[in-house]
This record gives sequence, C-alpha cells and structure tokens, in this order.
Amino acid sequence: MKGERQQDHNRSKEERLFQYSGSADRAIGVEMSQAASVASAAAEFLAAEERGRRAEPLARTYFRRPGQGPAFLVLRECTGEVLPLREEDGAYPAGPSLIRSESWLHEPETARIYRSWLACEDEEQAARTLQRICYRLQAAAAALLDSADGVWAAVTLLQPPELAAAPARLAALQDAQLGALFAAVAEHLRLGGDSRTDLLAPYPASAGEFAAVREFIEDVADQTLGHAFAAACRIGALLAPEVRLAAAGEIARTADFLVLDGAADEAAPEAAAACFALAAGEILAAVRSVKPAAAVFAAGAPAATALADLYLIGINGIFCSANQRTEALLRAACLTWMARQENIDAAEGWQ
Repeated sequence: MKGERQQDHNRSKEERLFQYSGSADRAIGVEMSQAASVASAAAEFLAAEERGRRAEPLARTYFRRPGQGPAFLVLRECTGEVLPLREEDGAYPAGPSLIRSESWLHEPETARIYRSWLACEDEEQAARTLQRICYRLQAAAAALLDSADGVWAAVTLLQPPELAAAPARLAALQDAQLGALFAAVAEHLRLGGDSRTDLLAPYPASAGEFAAVREFIEDVADQTLGHAFAAACRIGALLAPEVRLAAAGEIARTADFLVLDGAADEAAPEAAAACFALAAGEILAAVRSVKPAAAVFAAGAPAATALADLYLIGINGIFCSANQRTEALLRAACLTWMARQENIDAAEGWQ
C-alpha cells in the first residue's frame, strides 16, 4: 500500500530528531519545536526504551513503564487559549499541539456560511458556498501555521455529527478542508516557514476504513503539494475508547501514531477517567502486541484525570487543555521522579 511504502522510505529521513544526552534531559512536557512530528519523536522515545528494557511480566494485561523509560509528554490540546510570552526571549512557547478542526466551523462567519451550505439544495449554489467555506478554512489554517501552536500540530479531519448520514457531503467538506490546509502549508513554506502538520483520521472502525481515509489524505496532499510532502505527511488515527481491540491493532499497523480520545465521554469526570484508563489499557495491549513501537497518546479531559494510570501502562503522553496542563505537568514530574528513585534503589540493592 502507498502509505506503507512511504513509511518505510521515511524512517531513515526524519528531520531534526529530538535527541537526549542523558536521563537529566528527559524533561517532562518539553517543548519539542525542533522535532519533526509527533510520530518521529515518539518513535525515538520508544527506540531508546527498547534498547534498555528488560523483560517484565504484564501487569493488569498491559505493560508497566520501566523506571528509565522515555519521557511522558504532556502536550497542548488547543481550545482557543491565548499563550503567554516566554520571559527569557519574548517568544511564544512552541510545541506539539492537537487541533480539533471542528472548532474552525464554530467561528461566527464560518458557522453562518456552513449552515447555509447545509441547507442549500441547488448543486451549483452549494458548490459556490463550499468554496467560501474553503477560503475560511484556509484563513484558519494560515493563522494556525503563523502561531506558536502551528510549529508542530496534529489536525483532525473534519467529521461533524450532522453529516454522519450524508457521506457524499462529508467527503466534499473533508476535501475542501484538506485543500485549504495544504494550500496554507504551501504558502507558509513559500514564505520560508518551517511548520509540521500531521493529520488524524477521526474514529476509524476498521483497518480498511483507516486505509481509505489515509489514501484520500495522501492523494489530496500529492495533488496540492507534490509527492515530497505527501511522503513526509504523518497520518495517524483518533480512536474512540470503544473501538474493537482487534481493529485497533490492525489500524496501528499502518498508522504513524494513535490518539485515544476520551473527550466524547459525558460521564462524571472521575467515572469517565476510570473507564477511559481501563479502555486505554486494553487498547494499548492490543496495539503493542501487533506493533511494539507504536506511538500512542491520549486526549480529552479524562486523559488528564487518569494521568497516573496512563503513565503506568506505558502511554507516550497526553494532550490536555491549558487549564489542566500545569497540574498534569506536576503529576507527571512526580511520577517520573518516583520511578527513577525506585530504579536507583533497585540498582543499589544489587551492589
């Protein structure tokens, strides 16, 4: 498959891989503006872990994080917050971020045009209205790429619930979104920008469904930006907690990275977090049994609440909103410190 050939081709050509010089450099929540993508950074973390890992029995059916394992990343899920400037250099903090593209449709002017498109029955008028939506989405994508969040972003493919029963219209909207996003990327690169944009296929239920979305994204990228960008574009899958375990494993074979999404759970925060942690453990075990080096992240409020459990089972990191991130960083730092102390104590016990 095209995606598989491109993955093999690109493994030896990662750009600016984030390097570690020792355990002191394994900073929690480090702002990885020099890394090529979520997938490439996580792949290196897992490679470092595999080199130093000793065989351990599974605990509660999933892997336990070793004391000297890779950093647990606490990344941004952007929800429109204004980022403060860094005091040391007056710049915005840049780092990996998750962009849920449905928020672009909620902007007042775009929302008005979008409602008009949904109600339009004349094909020619609908096409003109969709073109206006495309212009608005391109402006939103350009604003993202010019911001700190756009230095390295994973953007979800549009999948508004009102189009669930209209696959033709959904495909047209997604095509407009990808065309707008890649046009903004092309202009950004032409002006000397250096941003990375990864794509996430929303909630595929099977490997075949993910493969179809991946091919669709690659074709639009190839037509818009050429083969070089299409080959470098990282395409992951946003998985629902209720995804079938066998399907999750098969999707992981060709996905560059996975994000387990707890945002759709409307239960109380504590209950949602507990259920999400259990589901994440089962999905992670299924994924790692097929692809041990898979890069797997979690997102949504339940992910931040269940951080300790996600850390222990071996998730690579979480995406969380700004109002959760400070607490999540502190909790992750404590967990990492305790794991290192346990590792030091174990090493001293052998002396």
